[in-house]
Amino acid sequence: MQEFDVQNIFTDQVVTGDKTAALDQMAQLLATQNGLNQAELAAGFQAREAESTTGFGNGVAIPHAKLAGLKQPVVGLVTFEAGVNWASLDDQPVNIAIALIMPLDDPNKTHLKVLSKFARKLMDDEFIGDLQANRHDAQGLYTLINNTIDFN
Repeated sequence: MQEFDVQNIFTDQVVTGDKTAALDQMAQLLATQNGLNQAELAAGFQAREAESTTGFGNGVAIPHAKLAGLKQPVVGLVTFEAGVNWASLDDQPVNIAIALIMPLDDPNKTHLKVLSKFARKLMDDEFIGDLQANRHDAQGLYTLINNTIDFN
């Protein structure tokens, strides 16, 4: 299973609007790339965001959604040309969003395991610096994440 693929990285996206527009754009990009239902994905992102912000701080957010019928998790990454007002925990704009799309039926709690791994890494200043340094380079982001996050 390949949860994370370089084809799911979209750099320097232009968003006119706030996080709602950014989440809709992310849903369009990731749904198209992975054969998912765009409206369902966008609704999942929005519903999760309504619970509490996924903006962790330091310019990074981890929006996530669960989809019925999805067989394996999908991890995507979108960087924005300009920071997006996300109502992040540190009140700073987001320029990197790591999307976690998980099966609705998730008896092994894969969603929580992957989210936890990313959350721990986002407290590492060196990792954040490396993410930001590579935010215009899809291959660099792919290598960085693959080398630091164990998806097993």
